[in-house]
Amino acid sequence: MTHPQSEHIIVQVNRFGAPGLFRWQGKTYHIDVIERIWRSSPGKHSGRRVYKVRSRGKGFILHFDQRLQRWSLVRAPWRTRLGLAVERLAARIAA
Repeated sequence: MTHPQSEHIIVQVNRFGAPGLFRWQGKTYHIDVIERIWRSSPGKHSGRRVYKVRSRGKGFILHFDQRLQRWSLVRAPWRTRLGLAVERLAARIAA
């Protein structure tokens, strides 16, 4: 389950092995709740998990590929994406 717009992220897992926080585009998001976990069926995509999480009242979808040991952000609220883009642009203009 790869997504063409997924972005690699850094995830810190809790003592149960579930995501506890993630770092994306220079910001840290503490995961308040994991709403759902999908696991892929055996076969071609085995070892992949998808987590629907909430952080700061916003929903995100994270993907973990166990074979590659890599996390990706699959979906984030568009307002969050837009806010980060505006922050980056303002920083470039100020520099």
